[in-house]
Amino acid sequence: MSEEEGPKYFDFEERQRQKARSRQRDEERLARGEISPRELQEENMPFRKLRRDKVAIYRDRKTGEFKHISFERKRRPKGGSED
Repeated sequence: MSEEEGPKYFDFEERQRQKARSRQRDEERLARGEISPRELQEENMPFRKLRRDKVAIYRDRKTGEFKHISFERKRRPKGGSED
């Protein structure tokens, strides 16, 4: 059994080196003005397409439609009492 056929293991040290290289490239891009800090942040966000206002909970077996729930905060009416 060759190394390629054997089980693969996660190498934490290699991952640290990859992340360091990625951070260095990001710093260089910022220094050259190729990208703004905001664009870089959006590019590096792992959940940038996640919608907080509409999250699928389950799929209806009959219709196949997704059932959603909202995680947006409900605003209180201004001037109302908290009782």
